[in-house]
Amino acid sequence: MLDGRDFALDGGPTGEHTSRFVRDLPDNWCFSGRAFGGYTSALALAAVFEHSGRAAAASLSVTFVEAGTPGPLEIDVRTVRGGRSAAAYEATLSQAGRTILFAGSWLSDGWLGPPSVDAPVPFERYGTPTAELPDPESCPSLEWIAQTYPSLRFAHRRGVDYPSGIGEFGRHHPEVALWVATDVGTGGDEPLPHPQVADVLHADAHLFDAPGKVSGFVDAWLLSLDLNLVWQPGAHLLPSTSWRLLEARGSVTSGACTAYGSLRGPDGSLLAVLTSQGLIR
Repeated sequence: MLDGRDFALDGGPTGEHTSRFVRDLPDNWCFSGRAFGGYTSALALAAVFEHSGRAAAASLSVTFVEAGTPGPLEIDVRTVRGGRSAAAYEATLSQAGRTILFAGSWLSDGWLGPPSVDAPVPFERYGTPTAELPDPESCPSLEWIAQTYPSLRFAHRRGVDYPSGIGEFGRHHPEVALWVATDVGTGGDEPLPHPQVADVLHADAHLFDAPGKVSGFVDAWLLSLDLNLVWQPGAHLLPSTSWRLLEARGSVTSGACTAYGSLRGPDGSLLAVLTSQGLIR
């Protein structure tokens, strides 16, 4: 279950165009003592929103440097380029003097409203450009993901093209599709200050599932190098509790992998384009 308090930040402005925030990295956001990169990336975006006071992000580009561990985090945010309608920001997460990640983001007033022309609904999988997307409630539950990985308990998931267990990864085509929506229990309709923070969680949680269908997750460890999201205008208007269709594809070599995908709303409208690269260990 997703608790908005996990994204509460202490601190604020520290000088001209800069802010510093602190918070603890809890163990429940880690895999065997290593931070879930989706959480630390989402913290970076949350800090950018807090620093800027703007409502909609156009992009987020994260570079992972080292794995975080449970304990205190520092988040430094600076305005790289300011403007009346758009501005660029950089956030750096560090821990005990070590840089965990740095992230660049554009926030723009031009993304506040929905696009005048929507990107088309994908039809390679669903038959025709006008085909309806599969109903999330009719798709099989993927609750086994949260049961297997406690750090991923922040979402409800329904499978469209997705393994029914961890043992089914490997030796398959590098492609997945699933419905995702944040799980807030009875805590309210929107536990996060910005739905785009949840988009970051979903992207990092599932982009590598596509190459993982080739490499598997039992004998291989996929190590993220980066995470990139480019949002469509108006993406922030869809509550994080609404269903999103996440589709991902990828490629695999003997020591590396890439993944690319998208997030779409229940009506098929494009919300974000996603990419990630990583190493296989």
